[in-house]
Amino acid sequence: MILSNEGNSLLVRQTEPEDAPILLRAYEDDSFIHLYRSNNVEQTEEELAELLAERAGSDPAEIGYVEFMIEHDQHGPVGVAALGDYSPLHQRAEYLIGIFGEQHRSIGYGTEATLLVLDLAFNAYHLHKVYSYIYEYNKFAQKNIVKFGFKHEGTLIEHHYLLGEKRFVSLHINGMTEERFRNTEQIRRYSWRLVGRDVTQPRQIIKLTLDNQLPKETGTNFLEEWLA
Repeated sequence: MILSNEGNSLLVRQTEPEDAPILLRAYEDDSFIHLYRSNNVEQTEEELAELLAERAGSDPAEIGYVEFMIEHDQHGPVGVAALGDYSPLHQRAEYLIGIFGEQHRSIGYGTEATLLVLDLAFNAYHLHKVYSYIYEYNKFAQKNIVKFGFKHEGTLIEHHYLLGEKRFVSLHINGMTEERFRNTEQIRRYSWRLVGRDVTQPRQIIKLTLDNQLPKETGTNFLEEWLA
């Protein structure tokens, strides 16, 4: 199973035990977790590392969850994303994304990371639909996800209880079907600009046959010249 993907400036890869200190700092940052995943269970660094090791040793399809560290080629880890609540019957999963620092939240990292994760979701994992819940107070995220190409499918009124604030909030639900992903011109343009390829199209797999294989002596001669 493919668990990493790379664009022009970002790499997304499955989180691993060594990421525990970075993730723990993010989870303890109220300004981040309030937008990413409220009511997050408190953990020690050791407990989080054990959880990450357990996930790394499991098949994401079986546990229904895969988490990605978002790494910038100069700044290092800048965020985290995940596909969760995977349903093999319905071929769908929930998409979550959070950018760690406020200074990185409005310069395209979220868009590039979303393209990379959706590329995996539709072209590697063959999902039919990806959906995302946005807290009603996260107006910036709701505006951007619709601008990206997700369809706002409705609002769940007072659907989520915030433990820290002792109040109910509504959730916007936004969906991306495979058909919408493959036929939204804006996503295609973002893809070429931020990833350097068109991720809206299925990945091309070239199978070697007797008709398209190079003669054996060609490879041998190239290897001999290269070693010389």
